[in-house]
Amino acid sequence: MSDAPAAATPRAGLRFGTKLVLILAGLVLMLQLAGWLTVQVAVRNGVDQQLVDGLEVGARVWERLDDARQRQLLERVFVLADDFGFKQAIATQDGPTLESMLESAAGRIDAPFAMVLAPDGRLLAQRMPDGALIPQAGVAARLAMAREQGFASGVVALGEQPVRYALVPVFAPDLVGWMGLGQAFGSDEAEEIGAVAGVEASVLVRQGPAWRVAEGTWAPEDEEAALLATGVPRLLVHELESEVDPAMALRLSAEQGTPVYLVLQASRKRAMQPYAGLQAQVLSLSFGATVLAIIAAFAIGRRVSGPVGALARAAERIRGGEYATRLAVVGTDEFATLAEAFNAMQDGIAEREQRIVHQAGHDGLTGLPNRERALGLLHERLRDPLLVEGALAMVDLRRFHEVNDLLGHRHGDLALAEVARRLRDSVGGHDLVARLGGDEFLLALWGADTASAAARAEALVAALAAPMDVDGAPLRLDATLGLVPFRRDDAKALPDARTLFRRVEIAGDLAKREGHAIALYREGMDEQHLRQLAIVGELRGAIDDGQFTLNYQPKVDVATRDVRHAEALLRWTHPTLGRIGPDEFIPLAERAGLVGVLTRWVVDRAFADMADWRARGIDVGVAINLSAIDLADPELPGAVLERLRHHGIPATQVIVEVTESAVLADLDRAIASLNVLRADGLRVSVDDFGTGQSSLGQLKHLPADELKIDKSFVLQLAPGSEDERIVQSIVQLGHALGLKVVAEGLETEAGLDVLARLQCDVAQGYHFSRPLPVEALTTWILAHQQLLRAAAGEPA
Repeated sequence: MSDAPAAATPRAGLRFGTKLVLILAGLVLMLQLAGWLTVQVAVRNGVDQQLVDGLEVGARVWERLDDARQRQLLERVFVLADDFGFKQAIATQDGPTLESMLESAAGRIDAPFAMVLAPDGRLLAQRMPDGALIPQAGVAARLAMAREQGFASGVVALGEQPVRYALVPVFAPDLVGWMGLGQAFGSDEAEEIGAVAGVEASVLVRQGPAWRVAEGTWAPEDEEAALLATGVPRLLVHELESEVDPAMALRLSAEQGTPVYLVLQASRKRAMQPYAGLQAQVLSLSFGATVLAIIAAFAIGRRVSGPVGALARAAERIRGGEYATRLAVVGTDEFATLAEAFNAMQDGIAEREQRIVHQAGHDGLTGLPNRERALGLLHERLRDPLLVEGALAMVDLRRFHEVNDLLGHRHGDLALAEVARRLRDSVGGHDLVARLGGDEFLLALWGADTASAAARAEALVAALAAPMDVDGAPLRLDATLGLVPFRRDDAKALPDARTLFRRVEIAGDLAKREGHAIALYREGMDEQHLRQLAIVGELRGAIDDGQFTLNYQPKVDVATRDVRHAEALLRWTHPTLGRIGPDEFIPLAERAGLVGVLTRWVVDRAFADMADWRARGIDVGVAINLSAIDLADPELPGAVLERLRHHGIPATQVIVEVTESAVLADLDRAIASLNVLRADGLRVSVDDFGTGQSSLGQLKHLPADELKIDKSFVLQLAPGSEDERIVQSIVQLGHALGLKVVAEGLETEAGLDVLARLQCDVAQGYHFSRPLPVEALTTWILAHQQLLRAAAGEPA
């Protein structure tokens, strides 16, 4: 055995260099892992903040969109409430007329929810889809709000349907009622806010203890439902550790009434998609060379945190409504792509917001400013101290509905676009051209004096009357134009925009009513307009209050001097306005749709007076005037005959007097109505004969029993005069046709002698008696009959 020591066995283990490499590699890997985790947290936090900021941006965009839509609806309802015919209908509180006008108004602005309230809040008329219920408490609350601030608007739940509504007062000139219109709320708003802000939108309505999703898919959990039930105005549902998409609930309805919420929901998955490639790239770079990996880790950390911070700051700017600042695009990597995508999103939001604002103030067909925008532009221009004078013109196309009826709405739209083009070409570049709606346009001619404005108005009407080709169809349009010049001087400032709007509408109505191409506003028309509104508002109440009376003027047989009939003439004495002449209130009654009510009152009162005369032994008939509207009313003949039977008077002693113009307004319908009356024994007299437009051929076919010569030929009737020859011709014509002839307006004994010589049958005028109240006429008839008996030698 050898005593030599054994050789040392090397200790198994890693070399220092390897350990160092491993340690360094481990440190690098740890650093890379820490960097990767940092990127993950930063991305998560950035995306989370982006989602919350996106909800804030969506809420801001919604506020602007909602405000624009609410103002648009409110302005439309104000325009409808200012309509002359609608004010008249509300002032008369005529339920059927109100419901008809509500249906027309609802169709014009796509508002199926409509109602009209009396000044004290009573419901006068409503138009509601099936299932829509109006809560009385909610109406009272919104009416109180409207009284306080001049109008009420917002969103309310009617049954299960959320509705955007506007409630405005109606003045004529005092408060005569409240008009409310509503549009269905939900799908359009959700779609638009989703397109503009990139969020999903849902609409919630409280149904008892539960919530109903009226639009969208988001439904609240128990805790969220409990918070919403408290009526909070805004609720943010956001959990950092949860994968649930954050959402923001905005209360739309007022504190009183059923809660309605709009819920905006941001998609976390969509927001994370741009970062998927970034995460893979960071992982691959972390396994690079050790030295380069350390440098790369530091660079990547800065590269990751920089864009995310920039994104968060950009989202904050967008939430504040600032879209001008763009993210810097550096390089061509994923961060550059993300920055480009974010810039494109920012530009899209800004463009959509501008488009929404533009659409809210412009007409979609012609591109012209709409009524709301035109009113704002007019208001701004009138505040310019350099503006000294100008003129406002309203253009209305006559019978334009016939274009739509005959050619279709497509041709109608093309014709409106051509009218808009001609109007733009006819005015200066600085002048205003706007479309108010339908076939109405507005022009503001800045700097034009009265003479030049009138000349330009004539040129405008001529330009519109020129032939046009609408998609192969030849077309000519006639227009009426109301013109309001205005001027600033030391004694008087310029009128405000709404005053000018009202005046130009008055001038436009005058042009349409009188059939003129152009009507110029004159001083005093405002007061006349207000007086007319007051008269229309008082008409129906005047009938019920007994303010109307009948005066009678006798119609005397020329040969025997006996009183055959008495013409009933309507008189109105108002307690504050005093005596109002028929020439003033009857045209207003026709425009307000009340002439039929007046006629029925006259018929009933005249028949009652005639029955009283017969009971007292006075055998005198009555003559009643009928208008064109009366003749067009198919129910009038039946109403007249029913009153005849009610009062028990013979039909043969009743004469209905109609003018030539009234008959010719609708010849066939007038003849049909008169034939019904004549078939029952009533007689028909053609009033004011000689001044109308009827031909002998038309006269031959009229169901008439007598001709009434217009008083212009009788007032100064004298032997040998031109009037005598005209009266003689009419008497001979009437007798040749088998008609009796009545001369109206007789004032002299000489005129009576001429009528007797010409064998005129009946005379009427101040020579015998002026129109008298019924008792005074009764006394006059008795005295007249006594004089006739005395002249004949009969005992009194």
